[in-house]
Amino acid sequence: MEIIETTRAKVIEKAVGFEELISQLLSMLLEVDKNESLSFGHKNIALSFNAKINLLIDLKFIPKETAKDFQLFAEIRNKFAHVLYFDSFVKCFEIIERRDYFLKKASDNISQIDKNDEAVYLTAFELLSFELSTWLRVTLKMISNKKSQDLNKTGAIEMIRGFMQYDPAKRKKELESFLKTIQPVIDKIIPDEEFLEEYQRLLKEARTSSKRKMSSTANRGVAH
Repeated sequence: MEIIETTRAKVIEKAVGFEELISQLLSMLLEVDKNESLSFGHKNIALSFNAKINLLIDLKFIPKETAKDFQLFAEIRNKFAHVLYFDSFVKCFEIIERRDYFLKKASDNISQIDKNDEAVYLTAFELLSFELSTWLRVTLKMISNKKSQDLNKTGAIEMIRGFMQYDPAKRKKELESFLKTIQPVIDKIIPDEEFLEEYQRLLKEARTSSKRKMSSTANRGVAH
């Protein structure tokens, strides 16, 4: 008997995969053993999905547009994970403000029909997930080959590593103070232009390949 995967299950499955990759990436950047880490491991005191994304953004390893896409994905994930009512993308985007931006991933011409077509939302979600997955995998590959970081980035990493060693209860109480301390260091970090250029090149290739596949699929549908 064929098992039909629900929209909620699709979103949660993607999120679980992303969280694992993000944990791997952060563990590499902070030079901690992921399997032994309280922050990136599998215990209930580990950082949340949103907190891990925010930490990556703070470290300025994510281009601005990609950071926005991660935050959008996190918002979608949270709606499906925590609210029973949201069992479709159409319902989900009743309260998420970036609906038109999201739908443009599936179509450049957003009609009123598109805004109520669950299939269009699903296509947009698959493309959003594809782009984020590409970024994560490219980043993991490049960071694993690049051991040295500039002093500001190293300083920020050392501060974060020290903070992660706090008792979880103290960490929660002292978070605001910690963020004020680390922000001036983070502000001095210069994004890795070589990495960003390489990422954009690879992402462009991936998008082109994806569009070819979608076009081929659409043509087969017309033929039938």
